[in-house]
Amino acid sequence: MAAHTLILPGDGTDFAHWRGLARWLWAQQIPPEEVIWLTEDTQAVAPDLFAPAPEVSALTSLPGRALTVPRTWLAEAEQCLLNSDPSRFALLYRLLWRMQHEPALRHDLLDADQVQMQHWIKAVRREVHKTHAFVRFRPVALDDDPLDGSGPLYVAWFEPVHHIVHAAAPFFVKRFANMRWAILTPQCSLRWWPEAPDIAALAAQGVLPGAAVQPLKGRPGVLSWGPGASAADAPDPDAGEGLWLTYYAHIFNPARLKVAAMCKEMPRKYWRNLPETQLISPLIQAAQARSAAMLANAPTTTQRRLPRKPQAQDPG
Repeated sequence: MAAHTLILPGDGTDFAHWRGLARWLWAQQIPPEEVIWLTEDTQAVAPDLFAPAPEVSALTSLPGRALTVPRTWLAEAEQCLLNSDPSRFALLYRLLWRMQHEPALRHDLLDADQVQMQHWIKAVRREVHKTHAFVRFRPVALDDDPLDGSGPLYVAWFEPVHHIVHAAAPFFVKRFANMRWAILTPQCSLRWWPEAPDIAALAAQGVLPGAAVQPLKGRPGVLSWGPGASAADAPDPDAGEGLWLTYYAHIFNPARLKVAAMCKEMPRKYWRNLPETQLISPLIQAAQARSAAMLANAPTTTQRRLPRKPQAQDPG
């Protein structure tokens, strides 16, 4: 059995904390196979009853012992921690350990551990992109507020597989900087306060300094986050959504339907939270008949006569 059990705070995505633990393990020369990595979130949901007592002094004593890794590897490791696979912590420490004993490993792109790490990173990046594409906001009436701006609060519900909520947030901050919005997920909830001058001004709203940032330099706006939510907390459909569904149905072109390509770009796991997906099955079922009707009503060759070129006249 492994001799050392480490419990990472929250969901384990705090890279600075993981890095500190990894440096401590290396300084103590504790090999990867003797370490069990757990997170507070997983322990709260499904505790490991057979795991040894967790280390409590891992960050209080940190002997100096050199660790060398490529700078790019650190950035990739931080992204890798956003993946939801529970074995990511062990794999990263194993790679860190091996790179100290196998300097050539950092250049071996076909190594099994390296390949797995890149696979997890790719999944994280892909889901960040899909979050940008598939989040759908619904307006909720809200009183104007000097710290919060005016107009409705736009609320979205999303269910990511990986821990990418914070990684996806900058896109929404830049794109909707003047709009009040919130994104609810099972992991955590984001709230954008477009007119807040600083984080301290939101203390009365229950926003804590450690759970907010002011990302836009030189202008107001605070992004705060809190506990996760449920689908029941999301607002119901509104009239604007009905208009969007009407538009979506009218721009559908049955002659260009490619179901496999559509499912590749819009995986089915996202469908239940997209309002337009309720139309996809009926549109697909009617596509063949609509295509046949389009061909039947297409103009024939004789109907598409081109104007005759003027004949050259005989000068004589």
